[in-house]
Amino acid sequence: METLRTSRFIPVLIAAVAAASLAAGAPASGQTSPGELGDLERRRDEITIELGRLDAELGALDDDLARVDEEIDVRRAAIELVADDFERAVDARREPEHTRVTVALVGFTSGDPRSNALLDEVRVLQGDDEPSRRRELYEAVIVDAEQRLEESDEQLRGLADEMANTREMLRSVEAERADIESLHGETGAHRVELAIELDETERRIALLISLQGKTLLTGEVTFDVVDRPVLAVKIDNVVTARPQAGINEADMIIVEEVEGGLTRLAAVFHSTTPSEVGPVRSMRTGDFDLLAQFNSPLFATSGGNRGAREALRNSTLVDIGAATHGSLYYRTGRPAPHNLFTNPANLWSVGSGEDYATGSPPPVLRFREPGDPIPGEPTPANGVTIDYGQTTIEYEWDGSGWARSQDGSPTVDTAGVRATPTTVIVQFTKYVPSLADLKSPEAVTIGDGDAWIFTEGQIVRANWRRNELEDVFEYVDHNGNFITVLPGKSWIELPRVDRATVN
Repeated sequence: METLRTSRFIPVLIAAVAAASLAAGAPASGQTSPGELGDLERRRDEITIELGRLDAELGALDDDLARVDEEIDVRRAAIELVADDFERAVDARREPEHTRVTVALVGFTSGDPRSNALLDEVRVLQGDDEPSRRRELYEAVIVDAEQRLEESDEQLRGLADEMANTREMLRSVEAERADIESLHGETGAHRVELAIELDETERRIALLISLQGKTLLTGEVTFDVVDRPVLAVKIDNVVTARPQAGINEADMIIVEEVEGGLTRLAAVFHSTTPSEVGPVRSMRTGDFDLLAQFNSPLFATSGGNRGAREALRNSTLVDIGAATHGSLYYRTGRPAPHNLFTNPANLWSVGSGEDYATGSPPPVLRFREPGDPIPGEPTPANGVTIDYGQTTIEYEWDGSGWARSQDGSPTVDTAGVRATPTTVIVQFTKYVPSLADLKSPEAVTIGDGDAWIFTEGQIVRANWRRNELEDVFEYVDHNGNFITVLPGKSWIELPRVDRATVN
């Protein structure tokens, strides 16, 4: 029987199953997520390893089949040899049998010489010893024939036993071959399935790679083209306002100092759409310069004083706050004024219409691929502590991000998830009194200053610069080279000079 080899049946089976698979239709190439690409790449690697293991197993089974086929040939040859010995033994038995039959016939036709023993003895006494010699010869022939027949019979019995044993061994080896061949077929079929899955997985990976892009503000891989303006929401940040909704879905959060050494958040949304954001609070005059870099973003607030409202009308920001679009906001059971919330999807559906001149934002940060070197002069850092007066912020490196705390408590959203951005930027900022309210500090975000970039467990001491309203923040090292960070969400803290400490 011919040995079953992988090379003989795998290509045929692959072609047959592949044809059926293609006939059934390829996977849909619709929108997906970066997670799918990672899952597919992991599955590709798993299949590749498994195929290697199966190839080794099939090779071992091929060797087993070759060994068993050789053993079967040996057993069959042994049967033929025993059969030949048996045939020779049968032929050899015929000669003493013939002798015995001949003697028996002579005795029958001439009388049994043994019955004439007395006459032979008389003749011997008379000097005739021929009868005695004939009797001895006769008896010797009979004994020899019987002995040879007995030996032949014993040999035939031995050969019969040997034939039975050899046939049983042949049946055992043939059964072993059947088991190996069955396992070979199952293993080969499994390999075909994996080979087809690998082919489809690699096709899908190639398709997704061709479709993927990068989000503008986080640098993350995306398969959904986001063509809409930034939504910037002012979020309360006092104790009674926490935990806030939507802060972990923001692409970027900028922390500003407000009255009394407290802080307020400017949450910048673009690539994701949380179901709820809040508590929404009032604007400050520094917001208009700060957020102008996002190319006419939608601006969601609970309102502001007369000077702030007038400054908003003269800014490039698109007012979609509660004062002008009250139906897009709602209040919860929290104590006022920390109970105003909104649904960003509703804000985008209204603010992205033709009545508003908006555009997609330019990238603010520059991103590098994981594993690429950090530019500048990075040094290890466990975190940073920032002092705004009545508010203290801490970030601690946890191995994958910077875990945020405020006033000694972890910063979490309404789902209990801790804010752990990929990048933290401490941008030392000058504050001046706001013209709309001299008690309100206004961050000066056009100009330059020092900045600490916290990325991948390291700190890079850098400079920030911004010359015009339409310009984005730029972060460069002391030689003027741009600082790059890993893709992901970022928090930008705007403390006063000398109000932060590296941990």
